[in-house]
Amino acid sequence: MSPPPRLAAPFAAALFCMLAAVPVHAGFSEALESYVANNFSRAFVEAETAAERGNPAAQWLMGTMYLLGQGTDENPATARQWFARAAAENYPPAQAVLGTMYEQGIGGARDVDEAHHLYLTAAEQGYAEAAYLLGRQFLNGLGTPKDDAQAIRWLGLAADDGHTEAQYLGARLLLEAGRQRADRMRAVGWLTEAAELEHIGAQFLLGNTLLSGEAGPGNRRTGVEWIEKAARAGHGPAQLRLGDLHNNGIAGLRRNRQEAFAWWSRAAEQSDADAQLRVALALARGRGTRSDPFMAFVWASLAAFQGNNAAYELREDMAARLTIEQIEAAERVVDSRLPIDRAGRS
Repeated sequence: MSPPPRLAAPFAAALFCMLAAVPVHAGFSEALESYVANNFSRAFVEAETAAERGNPAAQWLMGTMYLLGQGTDENPATARQWFARAAAENYPPAQAVLGTMYEQGIGGARDVDEAHHLYLTAAEQGYAEAAYLLGRQFLNGLGTPKDDAQAIRWLGLAADDGHTEAQYLGARLLLEAGRQRADRMRAVGWLTEAAELEHIGAQFLLGNTLLSGEAGPGNRRTGVEWIEKAARAGHGPAQLRLGDLHNNGIAGLRRNRQEAFAWWSRAAEQSDADAQLRVALALARGRGTRSDPFMAFVWASLAAFQGNNAAYELREDMAARLTIEQIEAAERVVDSRLPIDRAGRS
């Protein structure tokens, strides 16, 4: 089984860290060069020699290749052993990855307390990825009591070091806490950095923050631009929000129901229940698109399936405008769009 995608961040962060550092022992630089060139078989042989000599960076690379099945068979348990050897040498990238494996129970038993210890050890050495993971633990109360102050402390260290996920999560925490203006400006600074590096969640949050005036007056148009950038990158909530902005003619936008319908439709295709209801209402009323009770029934049904009561009422209204045959056909369309596990169909 391949490791969860969320494990990729520690690997990437560690790799960039190593690229900027002097190799611990002669010979490892060749392994790293082979790895970066995607010559994993050669990298494995070269790294193994350096790892057996006690090079923690090479041990980290061996763990990476065993975990990802690069140059060798995938073996999370063996990967965990290599990461543990490097972590015992106080090598922060290995401590961060090993902590993630403990937190998720990969390659062995799950132990969130040990994960916390590893993150803390690496974060105290200034390793941004570990500081982010530690801050996330404090935020969620995982492996440690929930503590927003400690969360923002560690997320802030990582964010100030340019860690985009920490910038996004730290900014969310600062903004949701409703703190003083200095904190809001700090949040906007982090979001701007992350947004410019194409973090679409940061783009959306930055856009909403600027649009709301939390960052001061005169930023509404820029806020719309960031929301649109996130929407064009496929961010469902941004698509929903942009549709609402066009529908209402806010922040210098002319009211454009056709454009609103187009953006709502994109979000609806991503199973956003609010967007599905908006699409259904537009189809029911013929606003921004032609009137279509059949598809209004379909979209209202999909939103109702997710628990939207208003959508359920609209679905019943649309059913009254359809024949029995049309309702049966519409329900087949609905069934084809529902997730298999939730629809109860094979």
